[in-house]
Amino acid sequence: MTRRRQALSTGLMALALARLDARANAGAAAIGMAPAAAQRLDALDANPALAGDVVYWGEVFPMAAPAGTAALYRYARRVLTQPAGLSAAHLTYGADGRLLIEERVSLSERRSFQRLDVANRQTLESGSAVLSPDGRQLHFSWTSAGTTRTSVEAVDAPVVAGPSLHGTMLQHWDTLRAGEVLRVRLAVPSRLESHGFDIRLSQEADGHTVFSATPASWLVRLAVAPLRATFDTATRSLVRYEGRVPPMQARDNGKLAALDARVLYTPQANGYR
Repeated sequence: MTRRRQALSTGLMALALARLDARANAGAAAIGMAPAAAQRLDALDANPALAGDVVYWGEVFPMAAPAGTAALYRYARRVLTQPAGLSAAHLTYGADGRLLIEERVSLSERRSFQRLDVANRQTLESGSAVLSPDGRQLHFSWTSAGTTRTSVEAVDAPVVAGPSLHGTMLQHWDTLRAGEVLRVRLAVPSRLESHGFDIRLSQEADGHTVFSATPASWLVRLAVAPLRATFDTATRSLVRYEGRVPPMQARDNGKLAALDARVLYTPQANGYR
């Protein structure tokens, strides 16, 4: 009887320790980002419609991938109408279908940038960029490895982020096609700063209109190639994007590296939002 009790006690203790280890591992996996950001990703994983209606799906391929290569990632643009504007989110999924990244931009009724929120399960980081009411300052916050850093930056040009870049091109379609160059500030919360980009018409051919966004700083140009967006000229629908994307690519050594990709789009709604 004593041996049975000892065996039972040992078994229960082993089970309890296993549960504690599982909880510890789960906590370690999410410790890098802010808890609210991790909860947001979990909620969106369970119910993506919380981010709004699907506008399009994008298949993300390595830039020089040959035909027939499987997509590395897949992302949806979802838009939610709000009382004072729109919330536009890009939800990036891994090959296993799990939600990895949300980038969410809040836009005013006139579709101007108000704030960007980022939650990244791939790097275990999260943060935001918030434009002041007078449009003159960007307030950044970034949480990584459980530590939050902040900064404030003066801005003197329209602010954009990933989910609002293509919309900005569409807003200025006519003037860009007429030769105007639009200077914008691309918010990069992970660096606690924004970078200047010049948007211009790159090419018109074969029924397509291509706009490019080129870093204004030569130092940034050394690290980031121009971002190119191709639209169907007649319908102004997004066809293809080429350039830096939020998800990173795993190398053979297990480390993550910045990814320049080619993204092909499949519309899910009538018109861009």
